[in-house]
Amino acid sequence: MVILGIDPGFGRIGYGIISFNNNKYKVIEYGCITTPENSYFPKRLNKIEQDLETIIKRYKNIDAASIEDLYFNTNIRTAIKVAQARGVILNTLSKNNIDIYEYTPIQAKQVIAGYGRATKHQVMEMLKKYLKLENMPKLDDTADALALAICHIQYNMYTEFTGTDKSKKGEKTRLQVVYEEAEKQDKENKKRRDAMIKRAIEKEKASMITKVK
Repeated sequence: MVILGIDPGFGRIGYGIISFNNNKYKVIEYGCITTPENSYFPKRLNKIEQDLETIIKRYKNIDAASIEDLYFNTNIRTAIKVAQARGVILNTLSKNNIDIYEYTPIQAKQVIAGYGRATKHQVMEMLKKYLKLENMPKLDDTADALALAICHIQYNMYTEFTGTDKSKKGEKTRLQVVYEEAEKQDKENKKRRDAMIKRAIEKEKASMITKVK
């Protein structure tokens, strides 16, 4: 199994390719796609597509892509740009007939570290153990991409594990419990994000009204 993990963005797009065979992880490649900060935004999107195409063509045996699910932050304009870049990434993967799976940051942390609100340091330590790397990537974007790849491998592995005696008795597998807990936390986060976005929109409207006056 070869998985391409992607941490979407428009300035830096982290990626990591991991193989998993005979219960062993192997890092094939990782890095960051970057775009010039002051260049025309459509050209930045075009560069993301071209660079991702190059990576995919270099490794024709990619079984699936694991990409971070979209979430909003306080800066709505930034969120829109990330969404546009993410759309380009999804389209590029789809054109190359690569299956796409989406996971939130909480789900990835929950699967890797056993806690949806694990710190960056805790996630890094677990990545070292999984991948047996002496030195971890310096950029968070790249580390997040590797974490997303492992998240999918773990999820896929435990999904196949549902035929055990425990699951036949109606008991949940470890990953099912982990995943449900992550989904619960995500729902709580969504409520907070929606409230935050609503406040940001109201603030923007109030600012526009003040300017008109």
